[in-house]
Amino acid sequence: MKKLLTLGCFLYLSGGLWAQPYQSGTVYGVYPEGVLIQRGGAAYLVPQQQATFQLGGLRVSWSDLQPGQSINYYVPQQNRIRYVQDPYQWERRNHPRHPHGMPPGQRKKMNRGRW
Repeated sequence: MKKLLTLGCFLYLSGGLWAQPYQSGTVYGVYPEGVLIQRGGAAYLVPQQQATFQLGGLRVSWSDLQPGQSINYYVPQQNRIRYVQDPYQWERRNHPRHPHGMPPGQRKKMNRGRW
């Protein structure tokens, strides 16, 4: 009984020593909503404020991430991660490219109405 109690206390106290369960993936893009990560055939939108990112074993900020980098990430609340069926379509729907390269009205303001 004493050994079992000692083992239980050891496991309870050493809970902070175990490594966090990081998941790996490739950065598809960095957006205000979060970091879009491809993992296998699926893509996930990971919130940048609640996540911890590692690049080559070093902890990095979400703003330092570039598309195409292989990273490890950890999110304490797994229910915050959103599944994205098609990352390309999600990007086009939520962050469309402007046909002339800038938001509406900006070109007119820069050229003072001349094309």
